[in-house]
Amino acid sequence: MRAAIICMLLLTVGLVHWLVPVDLHFMHGVHVVMRKAFILPVVLAAVWYQTRGALIAASGAAMIYLPHVWLQWAGYTDENMSQFGDVAVLWVVGILAGWLVGRERAALHEVADSHEGAVRSLVSALDAREHDTEVHSLRVQAYSRRIAEEMCLTESESASLEMGALLHDVGKIGVPDHILLKPGPLDTAEWEAMRRHPVIGHNILHSARFDPKALEIVQSHHERFDGKGYPAGLQGEEIPLLVRIFSIADAYDAMTSSRPYKKAFSIEKAKSLIQEASGSHFDPQVVDVFMRISDDQWKEIARQVLDKSNRNEC
Repeated sequence: MRAAIICMLLLTVGLVHWLVPVDLHFMHGVHVVMRKAFILPVVLAAVWYQTRGALIAASGAAMIYLPHVWLQWAGYTDENMSQFGDVAVLWVVGILAGWLVGRERAALHEVADSHEGAVRSLVSALDAREHDTEVHSLRVQAYSRRIAEEMCLTESESASLEMGALLHDVGKIGVPDHILLKPGPLDTAEWEAMRRHPVIGHNILHSARFDPKALEIVQSHHERFDGKGYPAGLQGEEIPLLVRIFSIADAYDAMTSSRPYKKAFSIEKAKSLIQEASGSHFDPQVVDVFMRISDDQWKEIARQVLDKSNRNEC
């Protein structure tokens, strides 16, 4: 799509430049403006494809522009010098813009890496209190990614989903140990305290200006499709799509993982329970996508996460 936009811009600018007459003073001015407009697709190519893309766009502009120079302005030395200068400027702008964009992207990647390191530190801090929290978050992140792939989400949406999945339980840092680590059932007051962890997590991360879509997952990951969840009682499509995807990945991992108070369900049992909860706990459309993914794929994802976790411990 981006390449098509750049090509359309080059062709449009070139066509108008060729067709505008130059015998009238005003139209000659339009003609000059259009040849300067070749810089637009070059800059766009630099933004989207960095230096290589910018140079390809500059080459395309030159191929469209120079035949016109030869046919209409041959022998006009001053005009020819000006036009060749315009072509040279396209190349220079392409190189500079591509270099600047590459430098900016490298800086952004460095910031993102630091951001991710801080996120993993938060999750590790929680794991120090509640065993398996980090591995749980990593599994849910991987499961969410697989559902996102099946739904053809954008790269940006997938990144937000993965970040939210990793951070979803951060609010449990604000839950007292005697509640968080209690081996038996929670009483009413303890349950109310536990139910506040999505809001606590959102408040912690909101002050650090995390991705808003990731924060929606942190705040709303216990909402239900039928409106009986918490903290806000959102219903149906009031619940953001990324949250609806995450909730299935989270439930699947909870069902297929062993806990002190329960044994792990088989994949078949977990999928059956999720199918039964379609329309109540979960979005039916997302459930249908989840059910299309084979058991072998879920097993492989869990194995990869475990291997990665073991390597990190070493």
